Amino acid sequence: MAKIKVNCEYFTTVLGATKKDKETIEIAANMTVEKFIEFMADKYGNEFSKNVYAEGEIQGKKFKTPNIYLNKKRIQWVQDFPKGLKTIVKDGDVFWFGLIVGGGNN
Repeated sequence: MAKIKVNCEYFTTVLGATKKDKETIEIAANMTVEKFIEFMADKYGNEFSKNVYAEGEIQGKKFKTPNIYLNKKRIQWVQDFPKGLKTIVKDGDVFWFGLIVGGGNN
């Protein structure tokens, strides 16, 4: 089975689950983003999952969406990822997991 390597960086609360700020991971080729998130959740457990996903309710409808960026773009941005979580992960892709928090000026 063909393998690829992806780079992962971890921010905010996801750091507590991974105990590292970045790593390179080898996975099976042709894996979707959705399956890769599941792979990572299996690797790092419940703390990873609960901090990667944002869950809530809008107008009575529940939602669950991952706080991840793929190659510096949010996976939910349809203009960049028309297939969303069904996007195929490619060799050399860079994932950012967790909330990316920025500050303002004083």
